[in-house]
Amino acid sequence: MRIAAIVPAAGRGERLGPGTPKALRELSGVPILVHAVRAVAASRAVELVVVAAPPDGVGLVASLLADHDLAAEVLVIAGGASRQDSVRL
Repeated sequence: MRIAAIVPAAGRGERLGPGTPKALRELSGVPILVHAVRAVAASRAVELVVVAAPPDGVGLVASLLADHDLAAEVLVIAGGASRQDSVRL
């Protein structure tokens, strides 16, 4: 059986104020999203990490993640209008 994990990252993080979406803001010089995907990918059970990105930022997020060494296959898709829409199976 193949196990996948979903990382919802399509939100704008409006409570953080205007600017870069929350998932793309940096923590210790690395985007928060990269930290999250690395943590999920580090699980030996997870073979695929699906990242739900902002619909207008799929290419940017895919490029950003491709620049980092991750321990699992990563698929970037367009997220929905809400978190519930983004993670619906």
